[in-house]
Amino acid sequence: MRTLTASLALLLTGLTLTNCGSDKKADDGKTLINTSFDEFQGWIDNSSGTLSNKVAHSGRYSITVGGGKEYGLTFKSPLGQMIAAKPRKLALEGWVRTEEANTPAQLVVQVTKPGTDEKVFWKGISLAEGTKPGEWTELNMNLDLPDNVASDQVLGVYLWGNNAGKPVYLDDLRITNAD
Repeated sequence: MRTLTASLALLLTGLTLTNCGSDKKADDGKTLINTSFDEFQGWIDNSSGTLSNKVAHSGRYSITVGGGKEYGLTFKSPLGQMIAAKPRKLALEGWVRTEEANTPAQLVVQVTKPGTDEKVFWKGISLAEGTKPGEWTELNMNLDLPDNVASDQVLGVYLWGNNAGKPVYLDDLRITNAD
């Protein structure tokens, strides 16, 4: 088990160095992230055990928080490396599964200045709305970005448990430029 854990940690460390935009890079000029979490390109593991093979909407894996896990895998990449045009609006699509009603868990989308944690934009999206415990629920929403977002700034996306008592899963996440 230790060998498997060490191998996974080494794999994730190596993958963080690639810092690519997505698992399934689309050539449509609009897709920033498109992942089923069966590959890890661009995702950085903040804490152990947030990649799960217990349940998945598609493929074998999803990411999870809750039940003592506060932060899931984090995606970070400069906007200009993912898309040519500076986005003003992002469209989010994904699938969420909660194991408790009214979970406080959130999907966080943020934009920070390069080399710092200074936030230009931060939005926590509640994952409880419209979900039924034990079932996958589709997530669809648009986010308007502020005018001061620049191509050199870093898009960050992560799952935040926010003290959720039971697991929350996210799978098949797609973020596109909705301009």
